[in-house]
Amino acid sequence: MTNERHGQPGFTLIEVLVALVIVALGLLAAFGQVNQTLTTASRLRDKTLADWVALNQLTAQRLPGEFPAIGSNSGETEMGRARWRYTVKVEKTDFEDLRQIDVSVAFADNPEQAVSSISGFIGRAASQAVEPGSQRADWVPVEPDR
Repeated sequence: MTNERHGQPGFTLIEVLVALVIVALGLLAAFGQVNQTLTTASRLRDKTLADWVALNQLTAQRLPGEFPAIGSNSGETEMGRARWRYTVKVEKTDFEDLRQIDVSVAFADNPEQAVSSISGFIGRAASQAVEPGSQRADWVPVEPDR
């Protein structure tokens, strides 16, 4: 008996299975990349929001009012549908009229793991009194070259 189907074109079962494995591996790699992109975007969103919270707290310290006392305080705020815990630490510098302010921000439900932290400085306004005998920063304006 002769097999008439022997010469017909087509795919064998093995060829179809190999093609399916190749497509599955490609899809797996693509889904892994999409997952990594979503994770990175989520982290960037959280970092950006935490930076904004920290900058808001630093700006609040710089608003006109009393010169900040040395020490630290904490609080919570909401931004971007998330609850944030911030810690503001005011430190003394070599100059009596200058304070260093460090702000650390974390999720309220995980305050030990900081998402963002920034540092800044604030100077005492010239109109505010200074204790006698303390070291003051004397700032001299520089004339532009002509």
